[in-house]
Amino acid sequence: MADDSPRVLVAGATGQVGGIVTRKLLAAGVPVRALGRHREKLVALADAGAEVIAVDLLDRTAVARACEGVGQVFSTVNNVMGRGASSPNRVDLAAYESLCSGATDAGVRRLVYLSGRGMSADDPVDFFRVKHAIEARIRQGRVPFVVLQAGAFMETWVGMLSDGMRKKGVAVLFGDGRMISNFIAVEDVAEFAVRILAREEIVNETIEVGGPSNISFDALVSLLETQMGMHVKRRRVPRAVLWLGGLALKPFNEVAARLMRLGYFTATRDLRLLDWRVAADRFGVSPMRIEEFVSQAGLA
Repeated sequence: MADDSPRVLVAGATGQVGGIVTRKLLAAGVPVRALGRHREKLVALADAGAEVIAVDLLDRTAVARACEGVGQVFSTVNNVMGRGASSPNRVDLAAYESLCSGATDAGVRRLVYLSGRGMSADDPVDFFRVKHAIEARIRQGRVPFVVLQAGAFMETWVGMLSDGMRKKGVAVLFGDGRMISNFIAVEDVAEFAVRILAREEIVNETIEVGGPSNISFDALVSLLETQMGMHVKRRRVPRAVLWLGGLALKPFNEVAARLMRLGYFTATRDLRLLDWRVAADRFGVSPMRIEEFVSQAGLA
């Protein structure tokens, strides 16, 4: 029997998106159970009014308890920087097996999973193959779901590029830097999630979310140069170097190899989202333009 509780379990509540979603739900009067692995990182959310629970998703018994009395689950949990025993190849899918099982047994009405755009079963990036497998597991489960596929986070790319520009006078570009991606602010991703959580009639869908900014990384560097009042050297890492570097590093440094493959992914995929307005209009979200984000980022 489905649980009729309004409570939302936010798994990954101490992360970028999870923390904002938790606070937005609380501000809207929605009871939240915030889940993370480390209790000390949950203190601020407890102070904000969330019920907090420190759980490792691999602990099936603890996860089952965490799902009790919950109407919906929103999860962002991932281990992109994991290696060895904590590699996403070893733990992420198992963690979602545990979460899906717990949600099913507890009668959770819906599971909303934050994923990304452009991932496939044969992706060159191991982490993306894992996320694709997690999506498949969620779709095959008995809990109604929404898979939320977001574009590239402005915070990640603006932060990484501007940091190198400021400290070294260099912008590192993968490939020729001309592949186009769709960029979205974390705040807007969280807003989409909250609005989807408020509309429980939406089930068993995969929803792509992005914003009006479809630009190349080379163009993003130019935008940052203007905002920061500087001109920098562009260091373009060839695709072959990214591919072969991933192969060479894998036996010695799993994370470095993954990052090389992420660079290859960025250098070879056109990830523009021309119909971004479909989801934006459907959920009443007005995503920020990257020019606006950069102007507010305090980079000058």
